[in-house]
Amino acid sequence: MRTPAEATTAIRAPDWRARDLDGKPFALADLRGHVVVLNIWATWCAPCLREMPKLQALADDYAAQGLRVVGVSIDRGSALPQVRSFIEELEIGFTILADPDQAVMTAFGALGVPETFLVDREGRLVHRWTGEFDPGAAAERARIDAVL
Repeated sequence: MRTPAEATTAIRAPDWRARDLDGKPFALADLRGHVVVLNIWATWCAPCLREMPKLQALADDYAAQGLRVVGVSIDRGSALPQVRSFIEELEIGFTILADPDQAVMTAFGALGVPETFLVDREGRLVHRWTGEFDPGAAAERARIDAVL
């Protein structure tokens, strides 16, 4: 991914769609005008689970500045009760989507989980974190601040 300074030449985020845990449709394009942190995760992925509270803190800290955090569970459809339980237990309030077909992996060229993408207000991919990252780290916050 390119740095925020190179955002004018960044590639457009895929026109990706999914459903939330209640079956309501979601389209990434509907978040244009907001900076988006899109995190791909699964309940069976220990690093993913460690990231969740930190992603919630990020969502809370930056909501007023237009940041939207979106988590995409790639768990099988039969694991939806575990996904719901986990989200409730950790009091996760940001958008959680269910993608049991793992279409997000193909759309974004993801290699595994966790994988996280930073999308600017114009819908361009400006950064990619492969593997666990710390959204509370100063360097990561600075990267997000630069896009906001």
